[in-house]
Amino acid sequence: MRIVAIFALFASLLFGAEVQNLLGLKYEDLNLKSDLICPVKRVSIKEHKDWLGFIQYNDGSIDPVSSTKYTFNFFFTDGTKHFAGVKKIYLTDFKTKELIDASEAYYVFGSTMMSIGGDDVIPFAKEEDAQEFLEAYKGKKIYRFDRMDKNFINYLDMR
Repeated sequence: MRIVAIFALFASLLFGAEVQNLLGLKYEDLNLKSDLICPVKRVSIKEHKDWLGFIQYNDGSIDPVSSTKYTFNFFFTDGTKHFAGVKKIYLTDFKTKELIDASEAYYVFGSTMMSIGGDDVIPFAKEEDAQEFLEAYKGKKIYRFDRMDKNFINYLDMR
């Protein structure tokens, strides 16, 4: 499975074909340029690889972002590529470091763990991993994707 996904990604980069699925890939599998900068926080993508989010557009292009909070922040900003042009949002599972579908994730809110941007929500593919993290890092609650709206993300940025 991983070999097929890596081949699809390589082929898309080499031949310009649309990337179909990043699920299960890790940062190292993506073969990104080492000098990429987060469009929100203006920090090195490579240095924050364990926190990354990726917005994939209908044209196959991808914007890497330095954390979960900033991925949603970037998604909600006004811009020509946002909203209508988004195909999928991927986040880095905090436990496995594999990319997961943001719409299927479990998000731990209010923990003692901070991202580059401070308070953040920590994504997991499995509810039991989120529950384990919540208990270990004094989290307040586990949320699902429907809670990741503009008001909630703005609230995280104000704390």
